[in-house]
Amino acid sequence: MTWTAKDGAPPEIWALDQGPDGFLWLGTGSGLYRFDGMTFERYRLAPGEQLASIDITAVEVLPSNEIWIGYSDGGVSRLKDGRVTTFTEKDGIGPGMIVHFRQDRDGVLWAVSHGGLSRFLNGHWRSVGADWDVPADFIVGLFIARDGVRWLSTAQGLYFARPGVQRFEPTGAVAEHATLTETPDGRIWIADRPHGLRPMPNYVGADRRSPWKERTVPSGNVLSLASFAVDRQGVIWGTDRVNGGIFRFDPRRTPQPTHSLMASDVDVFRRTDGLTAGRSIPILSDREGNIWVGTSAGLNRFRTSEIIHDVVVPPATAYGYSIATLPDATYITDGVWLYRALPHEAARRHVRLAAAANTVLLRSRDGALWYGNGGAMHRHVGSKITRIALPAQVRDRNVNAIAEDGTGTLWVAFEGSDVYQLKEGRWTGPIDLGGLPTPVIAGADTTGAVWFGYADSRVSRHDAAGMRVFTARDGLTVGNVEGLAILDGAVWVGGELGVARLDHERFHTIGSNQVEALFGVSGMGQASDGDVLFNGLMGVVRMDTKELRKAFADPAYVPDYALYDRRNGLPGVAQQGWHAPTVATGIDGRTWFISNTGVSFLNADGRARNLVPPPIAILSATVQGVTHSTASPLTVPKGTTSLTIAYTAAALRAPESVRFRYRLEGLDTAWTDAGGHREAVFSNLGPKQYRFRVIAANEDGVWNEDGATLDVEIPPTFLQSGPFKAFVGATLVALLWFVYTQRMRSVARRIHGRMAERLEERERIARALHDTLLQSVQALTLHFQFAVDKLPVELPARGALEEAIDRADAVIAEGRDRIQGLRLLRDGAIEDIIAGIVQRQGFDAAVEVVVTCNGTQRALDLLVLDEVTRIAGEAVFNVWRHASATRIAIDVSHGTNFSLRITDNGVGIDPDVVTRGEREGHFGLPGMRESARRLRGVLEVRCLPEGGAEVELTVPASIAYQARGRRSTFPRAPEGHPVVAPAKARA
Repeated sequence: MTWTAKDGAPPEIWALDQGPDGFLWLGTGSGLYRFDGMTFERYRLAPGEQLASIDITAVEVLPSNEIWIGYSDGGVSRLKDGRVTTFTEKDGIGPGMIVHFRQDRDGVLWAVSHGGLSRFLNGHWRSVGADWDVPADFIVGLFIARDGVRWLSTAQGLYFARPGVQRFEPTGAVAEHATLTETPDGRIWIADRPHGLRPMPNYVGADRRSPWKERTVPSGNVLSLASFAVDRQGVIWGTDRVNGGIFRFDPRRTPQPTHSLMASDVDVFRRTDGLTAGRSIPILSDREGNIWVGTSAGLNRFRTSEIIHDVVVPPATAYGYSIATLPDATYITDGVWLYRALPHEAARRHVRLAAAANTVLLRSRDGALWYGNGGAMHRHVGSKITRIALPAQVRDRNVNAIAEDGTGTLWVAFEGSDVYQLKEGRWTGPIDLGGLPTPVIAGADTTGAVWFGYADSRVSRHDAAGMRVFTARDGLTVGNVEGLAILDGAVWVGGELGVARLDHERFHTIGSNQVEALFGVSGMGQASDGDVLFNGLMGVVRMDTKELRKAFADPAYVPDYALYDRRNGLPGVAQQGWHAPTVATGIDGRTWFISNTGVSFLNADGRARNLVPPPIAILSATVQGVTHSTASPLTVPKGTTSLTIAYTAAALRAPESVRFRYRLEGLDTAWTDAGGHREAVFSNLGPKQYRFRVIAANEDGVWNEDGATLDVEIPPTFLQSGPFKAFVGATLVALLWFVYTQRMRSVARRIHGRMAERLEERERIARALHDTLLQSVQALTLHFQFAVDKLPVELPARGALEEAIDRADAVIAEGRDRIQGLRLLRDGAIEDIIAGIVQRQGFDAAVEVVVTCNGTQRALDLLVLDEVTRIAGEAVFNVWRHASATRIAIDVSHGTNFSLRITDNGVGIDPDVVTRGEREGHFGLPGMRESARRLRGVLEVRCLPEGGAEVELTVPASIAYQARGRRSTFPRAPEGHPVVAPAKARA
């Protein structure tokens, strides 16, 4: 993979390093850059900060994320927490261009320049010179081995300093501009102009004998290295400063060389091979196993290919490919040639076929290779090929599919025709398939049964018990069948729409709707670690068996899987419609894949699951087009409603396969699956404190669950602030209270108006009764009295008449009182009136009556007082008549509402009466409720758990009480004539 200016890569890359945050840091001729695998970003310093130069030749990122920068013109800078501190010669830095930095196992940082060495101790740089026996020579580089030995290379020599010893000792070796590296086995390797690449003698142990013979390299074949890198397999990589490009050498290869290596002895990769430029200096092996090379024109990435394309087999054929694995080799055909790949070797042409035609290969149980071609079946064992002519009826037909049953009989399906059987050189058939069409694919299971595949999700099984056809009714919903395979003893079927596995005589399908990449599957197999491989139109899917079990058990489950495609070296996509399996595993463990553009195999060294969780970084937060720092917490402008957050993951092996999930705590309750998108956009945000969280998974599904976070605070505007909301709330409450009071006043006015109308009606009735009935009766009584006065005194009837006249006078007096009651309103304290009612009721002396008053006494409206008096009188009367109580409590409360509660300990009230609200044939309770409703009040009647009953009247204050400062205009009882007598009960 390469990146140049058109991809955003900077030119003139002179230094590479990887930080603990996973980013690749680039020192270039145009400044400091970092790279996350997708985007190059020029590093932005804090305001007011500046590097000493943009021409950077050395970069070292320490575990603390502190970055050291060296310059072409000399001097170094430390970048820490966004602040830059620069050191020059006067601060202890050696003169000349800074070559690189090195940190030893004691944590001491070394700066290497062409003019000298320096160490950073206690915040200061100290020059390392004669006090360490450093020669006065041109410094090439410093290498620190894992055992702590420090190796110093100069223009003319090689020196070393033992751990804990402040002295560089000469090795005595002739080495010009030497560079060193160390392989995982602990060997130190050296490359220089005179002798090329070789293992270095054990100079520390005073053994100067070279493991390989040193030879003088011709000038045109020099292997002089600028930088080294060693990959995970221990392979040595280097940048060639003389010839340009890079080289690669595997120390594990056999046979081992016996002499130092020249440029012609190693694998090289130069500009003509695709390198971005001929001049390359820095090279780096990152923690995910990639090799990075910087050149004068861009950046290059190398990684061990997981899929290796076999270039011997042609990348195109008109007859399709077929493959079969035998004990001695893997055989491949393109319909023209038969190729053979011996264990661990590439394929080679083996035999030219008799005719150029579609040819299907089969390995029989006895280890022979079978195929049909040129009007015959061919049995290939070693170098011997036996030819068996096809039946006359199908001699001009191509073989569509071949399978071998448990008895060694071949079942051969011919294109557009029937199925025949071949056993011991004799043909039988055609075989009756019960009306099924010609099979498109064939296979055999571990029991020896033969399986055929057809279009429309159909397969058939043929064994000693007969034939059975499986369809969608049996769970097989893969569409047109493209492949058959036996994995771990189970029958698998691949098709256009997914894969299926037979379990207890029923197929279970994983469709492309569940795993998108399982589309057009024509081959199935297993890798050496047991993972299942599916070759389809999206590439090769590799899935762990545990994930497969979960997917089969739960159709809603989306399993994790790896996908091999062109980015992994896979040429094309799975071959379709050629009636041959497209996955096969050879005797050497290599798993082969058939594609529409050739054949390839899975590299056993190339597939190492990436266990490194992708480091995540939040890059920026953008509000209204302005990008803000991602320092947490981040306070954005007041009134912000939308927010865009950019993030990334420094996954360098397969950045395009990284998957992200994010959520904004305070807004989201669930994770948002962002796929590969590296930006989150939020809208309709309110003033609040939020926390943005993002997590990511690499190409192998390894999640960084810790992720990265950014706290964001959106302050409220004045209109969103707490005081303003409190003001609005208070105003709303006041408005509601105002509306409520106005409503209550309106209701009170209406009630008072209706009560005034009732009073006027009562006065009219009183006048009518007084002016008509009472006056007429009184006049009649006077006439009777005049008549009686004329009767003799001794007349017996006179006494009876006088008694009748007296009774008539009493009736007239009572009527006058009643009329007066209609015209006059009671006045006085409700407590006194109620006490009078109790006294007049005439309770037995043993009955205790208690009247209490709560709250500040206020005068009731006269009309209300009249209704309340009537309700109280009826309630007291009911207690006297029905309750048989020994104690009566009457509580009068003046508060936000007026309430009157009368409680007794008598026999109580029938619950049915309480429920219905009346006693049959009685009108006391309904009348009381009607009076309460006229006052907009509530009358409640309850049965008490401890016995007795309670009647409670509640009337809103706005209706119950006289308005302050307002005199009632209604007529009152005359002074000195109270309507009720003072109560004798205890108050």
